[in-house]
Amino acid sequence: MNTNETQQVMVVNDPYLSVYEYTGKPSGYNNVGKEVNEAAQKANVKVVWRDLPEDMQRENYKRIATYPTSFLDKHFGNAPAIHTLDQVYQKLVELEDKFNQLITKLNINVTNTNEHDDDLPF
Repeated sequence: MNTNETQQVMVVNDPYLSVYEYTGKPSGYNNVGKEVNEAAQKANVKVVWRDLPEDMQRENYKRIATYPTSFLDKHFGNAPAIHTLDQVYQKLVELEDKFNQLITKLNINVTNTNEHDDDLPF
């Protein structure tokens, strides 16, 4: 691979989402969909086309482009989103641990004085 080529790192089990699914906003009115598609082509990202449900199809709009979430995260400048149940579970465990640490610190730091003991875990 020469230095002018863009290398796309593939993420295992990287879900493909449309721009609408990723952003929650329609992409056709403000050209975001077109911009994402052009960026994907420049980065040699595989675009997967998905048929829309029949009730959503229009004469010139029957399929929608989907992109790997890792590409969308990079394109939109977002931190990696949570897309799998394992990621959701891991985040829940982390939040539960922080919550338990907070409760412990609050129980220790409860006083009737005006002193401020700022040793919370985060």
